[in-house]
Amino acid sequence: MNPRFLASIGGVCVLFASIAILQVTGCNRGSATASLGEVVIYSSIDEPYLTPLAKRFEQRTGIRVRVVTDTESTKSAALVERLEAEKNRPQADVYWGNEIFHTIRLSGQGAFTPYRPSTAEDVPAKWRGQGDLHTDIGLRVRMIAFSSRPEFAGKAAQMHGLSDLLDPEFKGKIGICHPGFGTASGHFAAMYVLWGESKYTQFLKSLRANEIKLLGGNSAVVDQIAAGNLIAGLSDNDDVNNAKSEGQKIDAILPDQQADGMGTLLIPSTIALVNRSPHSENGKKLIDFLCDPAVEKELIAGRFFRYSVREVQRVKAMGVDYVKCAEQMKVAIEMALKILQDR
Repeated sequence: MNPRFLASIGGVCVLFASIAILQVTGCNRGSATASLGEVVIYSSIDEPYLTPLAKRFEQRTGIRVRVVTDTESTKSAALVERLEAEKNRPQADVYWGNEIFHTIRLSGQGAFTPYRPSTAEDVPAKWRGQGDLHTDIGLRVRMIAFSSRPEFAGKAAQMHGLSDLLDPEFKGKIGICHPGFGTASGHFAAMYVLWGESKYTQFLKSLRANEIKLLGGNSAVVDQIAAGNLIAGLSDNDDVNNAKSEGQKIDAILPDQQADGMGTLLIPSTIALVNRSPHSENGKKLIDFLCDPAVEKELIAGRFFRYSVREVQRVKAMGVDYVKCAEQMKVAIEMALKILQDR
């Protein structure tokens, strides 16, 4: 065979081999380069609030934000499971949770690494995670939502606190979010910690006797009340505000604000840097951005948060230890489901 032909064939083989090597090593190098301009956030904050902030951060920094969210019916729970599953090989850089209890649990499992954002030096110690494993911004609040339809006006006026959910007059017309999802999980845990097992189980049994409806999310509770299918139920301030802004027939009160009342549950959102995250420096920049007081004020003005962590709240709050609530949450949820669903 012609030596020149053989040489040319050999050259082609070398060329293809070189291309193959470049494809393997070059792709990895390209990914590493691209990763310098990316940050991944797992968040249960509602998309209409989160997306504009992510876009603004991109515009200011040139860092691309990849957002991973959750569904309304599994708010927080699914993202927590994902972080737990990925603990040995993290995919996220930042976690922004819409509540504090799962964040505390994840902190105890080593999911986060300490970081104190420069923009949050004015956040009080009570709204910081132990060892700066997370920073709290903005406070939502649990509320009793009720129908503002004329036919329910008299009954709605009777609602003052959680004990009113047990009134036989409301039998079959009261709703709550499934205890295993979203802020309802922490609320049940707070009641368990504050009351103790005996009073807590009696309250659950009374709820079941009054035919409480378990729904797939706080917004579902609001929807059913607005539709007139329920008279009242427990939800969060942002869900009520969203419905009211759409002209739905619903209103709400802060429960148990009387002198002898236990108060309502304040729920901070929590921001944390994922341990061994792939883009930790970009993650820190995003956390600094999100913890800026201007962002908190914006979300209060947008009626997502009710109060600021930086100010004294003019509301009677449940006096509970959030860490203890996080520790007892699993027990409280299991107990609630066993009684309310007769499992």
